[in-house]
Amino acid sequence: MRIERFIVPALRGVARSDRTANMLDKVLRPWNPFSPARYRDPYPRYARLRSEIGELKFQRSLQGWNVVGYDACEEVLRNPNMSVDRADMLAGVPPYSKLSQPTMDLFTNTMLMKDPPDHTRLRTLVNRAFTPRQMAALEPDIDKITRGLLDKLQHGQQADVIESFCAQLPIHVISNMLGFPPASWDEFRAVSDSLVQFIDPISSFDPAAMERTVSRFTEMLGELVTERERQPQDDMVSRLVEAQDDGDRLNRRELESMVAILMVAGHETTASLLGNSLLALQAHPEAKNRLRTEPDIATNAVEELLRFDTPVQLTDRFPTEDVQVAGQTLKKGQLVGVFLGAANRDPARYDRPDQLILDREDPRPLSFGHGIHHCLGAALARMETRVALPLFLQTFPDYQIDIDRVAWKRSFTVRGPLMLPTTLR
Repeated sequence: MRIERFIVPALRGVARSDRTANMLDKVLRPWNPFSPARYRDPYPRYARLRSEIGELKFQRSLQGWNVVGYDACEEVLRNPNMSVDRADMLAGVPPYSKLSQPTMDLFTNTMLMKDPPDHTRLRTLVNRAFTPRQMAALEPDIDKITRGLLDKLQHGQQADVIESFCAQLPIHVISNMLGFPPASWDEFRAVSDSLVQFIDPISSFDPAAMERTVSRFTEMLGELVTERERQPQDDMVSRLVEAQDDGDRLNRRELESMVAILMVAGHETTASLLGNSLLALQAHPEAKNRLRTEPDIATNAVEELLRFDTPVQLTDRFPTEDVQVAGQTLKKGQLVGVFLGAANRDPARYDRPDQLILDREDPRPLSFGHGIHHCLGAALARMETRVALPLFLQTFPDYQIDIDRVAWKRSFTVRGPLMLPTTLR
């Protein structure tokens, strides 16, 4: 029986107490994943970790590998003998163990937790609904939705721009892309906010509430799928319904899983990327002004913002056999923590890694992963950010975030503000 079935519930409780979490600094050397300072600013801790372990090292106190070097992280992510399948582990850990099998399947049947050949089959089918032409066609809608949200804000107003803008934009874009009518977008966001608790290992959710959320989600999606099977439209659900490869199609449960992960991952990461970017640009006024006045640099600027403060800080893998990475042997079944946030600031890969340089040559961050599990929605997140940030800066060039009141997500994987109290001007 895997040790995670015992230690994850205990550690989840530790993570809810800042005082207890801070006391673990000496016990969990060189890396304490529960440190409250990690949520606010993980980068000094990454630098210290790198100075102590180099590119990677096994941490006995956590029974897992810490991989922080850019090259080593990239090597792990592209290695075909690294698994993402967590279904068996989660099945024995509360509150996941209290969920029904259909609810567990909604998440564990996604590409996010599938290895080849199942991953290959699903990716082949879904790629047909994510062609570059189809992604490019979304830009006018993203522009329209962005402008509509900005029109609701007023100069001089004090607002939480996470609630009023950063979190609204991606869920509206995804809902529109999938084909859900605008009247359902607010409910769709509430469902997404609930489902996202499943994908973070330190979240503790009410299984009964999760079951109700999943039931409502499958009901909403089922109605839309039935409509699109009868009368296809120019939307993502129609394309997913029609997607096939040599006669193979997504079944209903696979389609539900795909929409769930698109909704949750796309909403959470893009909202965090926008929030992180607004904070970074406020701290770098010259960069902020340049992005506002030189929209042609937006594409490269988004890559640099992703590198500078990525929304996805950490992912993990499990070797399916002993593998060699940077001269170290990672043994079959060991937990491998891939520190994307640390890799993106590796001084061996980047000159002046702690500086935001919007025209940096070849930023190429690992924020969306690498290899066969590279994020399917990466192009969409990039496009939303490329469109939205310049428009926001043109509308509110002198916005001022109250840094002392910023609240951060408490997550192992996702870094981003929960609240950004901002004076819009």
